[in-house]
Amino acid sequence: MKKIILTPFLIYLIAFNAGAQDGAAEKLVSSMKKADMSYRQLMEVMVKSSTMMHEGILRENKQMVEVGANFIFTHPAPNHKPWSIMQVEDQAGFKQSLVAFDKILDIHTENIVEAAKKEEWVEASKASHDLMNACISCHAMWRQKVK
Repeated sequence: MKKIILTPFLIYLIAFNAGAQDGAAEKLVSSMKKADMSYRQLMEVMVKSSTMMHEGILRENKQMVEVGANFIFTHPAPNHKPWSIMQVEDQAGFKQSLVAFDKILDIHTENIVEAAKKEEWVEASKASHDLMNACISCHAMWRQKVK
């Protein structure tokens, strides 16, 4: 399995690359099905999906891992523009993070699924840890800036 480790520098590069494309966040959000939930509620469901994957790893249950992963891979957009939760001066940076972290979450989730398929439960657990660290990193950057 090809393991990708996302350092803060790599996260920055992905975010910078994502931001280099005008309208990348708008394109990402418009490409998704709209959910009947707020951004906060969407993040709560993402946490539940991550928890299901973690429980699947603990129980050595590939199906639980796949069910949790499916929501992360196919998650909808909230019922509003997600960057609207930020102050105007922070919206451009938040848009870059949305695009970057959408890719980062997919990478870590794919690593979890691939390890689970091979029944490499320790590797799946390590990938789950990487996913949680990515979630916490984004949360730490933005939670104090929400309107």
